[in-house]
Amino acid sequence: MNTAKRIYNVLFISVFATMLGLGVVSPLLPIYAENLGATGIWLGIIFSAFALSRSVFMPVIGRISDRRGRKWIILIGMFAYAVLSLTYIIADSVFSLTAENCD
Repeated sequence: MNTAKRIYNVLFISVFATMLGLGVVSPLLPIYAENLGATGIWLGIIFSAFALSRSVFMPVIGRISDRRGRKWIILIGMFAYAVLSLTYIIADSVFSLTAENCD
């Protein structure tokens, strides 16, 4: 297998795993947030926090990956995503859930 195809396969699996995780969490997050006492406005804030943090950090991380190399940035990002996803379990308030969703 040539290098370009192997890199493509690794990227495909990485993006697939991330999107699968988002696809599993997104439908259940409102139920979980309501159990923590979230109102409709807080549900909107929780979901928009993810989009806002992504909009802010993606250009910065993109520049860093151009300089340092994409492989390590992808590995660090996937590890951080896994750790932050596990912190949903220990969320004890709407505020902590919102902060954790700013990954």
